[in-house]
Amino acid sequence: MELNVTLTDLMDAVDRESKFADYGYFLDPNTGVTHFLWDGEADEYDDPAHFEELSERTDELIQLPDRSMTDLYSRAEDFTALRVVDSKQRARLARACRKARRKRNIGFFLSEITALGLNAEQLAYWDECDEEFVRHWCAQKGIGIIAEARRRRGQDA
Repeated sequence: MELNVTLTDLMDAVDRESKFADYGYFLDPNTGVTHFLWDGEADEYDDPAHFEELSERTDELIQLPDRSMTDLYSRAEDFTALRVVDSKQRARLARACRKARRKRNIGFFLSEITALGLNAEQLAYWDECDEEFVRHWCAQKGIGIIAEARRRRGQDA
């Protein structure tokens, strides 16, 4: 059976995913629907039966990748080099990138982005990076991406 999912559903779930033993986002290979399991709840509903049903199937579900493993410092450097046209802004951001990497705190870069008024451009670039990350993961897993309205729990796939 070929698995197809919507890019938006996966990007939303991957955006929230982190590798912790007690929770996570999973993809149901039978339906293409993402599920969030955490602290006795599934999909943010207080429905013990739904949680039980999904938690018994975690070996069948595909855990989504942890986007936080992407290198934010490289993203910041790439954004600066590829998207910032103004040489003075680019120089300021390059310094902020070096400081952020040295101090291991991406906040130095993000503060400079805010001071320069480049939030929208930076977020758009990082969204592009996230989309590329998700598309690459799907390709590795043999998961097709479909362009249709978001599916919610209980809707037919």
